[in-house]
Amino acid sequence: MISHYVYNVCKFKKWKILLFVVGICVLLLNANIILRSFYPSVTQLTELHKCPACYGISACRDIHEVDLLWHDRKAIFSHLFGVKNVFFGTYNRSKVVLKKLAHSFELNAFDVALCEKLDFNYPCSNIPLDRFTVDFYHLIEKTITSDFSKDDSSRLRLCPIVYHLDDLLHNVYLNNKNVDSTEFLINLWTLVSVNPEPLILQILSAKNGWPVPEYFGACGRIIIEEYVGAPLSDYHDKPWLERAKVASSLLNAAHMFTFRNEQFGFYLTDISYDNIAVDYNNVAKFIDLENIIIVDKNPSRKDRPEKWQELHENTMHLDCPNCFAFSAEDICNHHLSDHNYYAICQLLSGLQSADLFSDGFLHDIPINIQRQYSNVDYLLQQCVAPTSSNSRIFFGQLLKMTLDAILEMPRRKHNETK
Repeated sequence: MISHYVYNVCKFKKWKILLFVVGICVLLLNANIILRSFYPSVTQLTELHKCPACYGISACRDIHEVDLLWHDRKAIFSHLFGVKNVFFGTYNRSKVVLKKLAHSFELNAFDVALCEKLDFNYPCSNIPLDRFTVDFYHLIEKTITSDFSKDDSSRLRLCPIVYHLDDLLHNVYLNNKNVDSTEFLINLWTLVSVNPEPLILQILSAKNGWPVPEYFGACGRIIIEEYVGAPLSDYHDKPWLERAKVASSLLNAAHMFTFRNEQFGFYLTDISYDNIAVDYNNVAKFIDLENIIIVDKNPSRKDRPEKWQELHENTMHLDCPNCFAFSAEDICNHHLSDHNYYAICQLLSGLQSADLFSDGFLHDIPINIQRQYSNVDYLLQQCVAPTSSNSRIFFGQLLKMTLDAILEMPRRKHNETK
């Protein structure tokens, strides 16, 4: 029967049509495979089979309610040409950001290292919990302990001691109290090894007023967080008063990260235009928290470095103009550092920026404001590189007060006309 059918196809030259149909089917199949690689589904992104060596499962129940925005040109561009597997979507009618927290090659390297650590052959996904015999709490302590033989860009450091690690992670413990303890520690170790941003978003919760995105949870190797708004770079040429409000919020953030928590100081070591977004109220929030130094402000006397009580003032900019230079060791050896003010004021002045933003974020101060507040530029320059006995923190706080006074001007004028 089949041979007869093939004979008739060949006899009446229908074989050309058959080949054409087969070719179209193969082409469509390959196109579907290509499209799936270009536009993966949420389920594909989660890689749940990698758990428990993943970021957690707190958002898995609602992950299917996330709609990826493949019709958004920025979303497509970010996926195809972005550097760290960042995706955009909607969740509960709000725009969200989905992050895999690392390059694909970095995640593959982590998987290889995990298998080696456990003496398993690669790949070793979906390992039962009872096969994990490593002390992951000890691994976490080891990973976040200061090692100044390495470069200063290490992801997360807790210094000068790690005795109060549980205090630091208090909010994280509360958010995961129903998770198996072994699974939770493996999740923690995975995050401190790959990217600790989800931990920082829980330690410094947006719900408690910290200038960071709201964290919605993790599912496998994807996290979901609030979409704050456009990047800081989009505001470089906005009206000056608008930029002044953003600058005030940045200086407020520098104060919060440094002083708000009585037990720990948080020093961001990768502050740039790309790592900050601005919300609809012109308030800046930090959207990339991968690299951070956390200083325990309350070590015992025997654990305090020699210059512990002194204020750490960053003077490395003198040897490194137009760059973002700092010493992690110096920050860790002092109970207080002016690092956050150094980073923010460099950003506002343009000293740290590429040529496109070298005129600084507060460029072109209006003439009427210059006449009434002639010290704005002076305060900014003193915050960048103090030349008096006052500290960078002093000038940064004074600059914020001045910007806030300027922002009150339109309101005062409006009230005066009533």
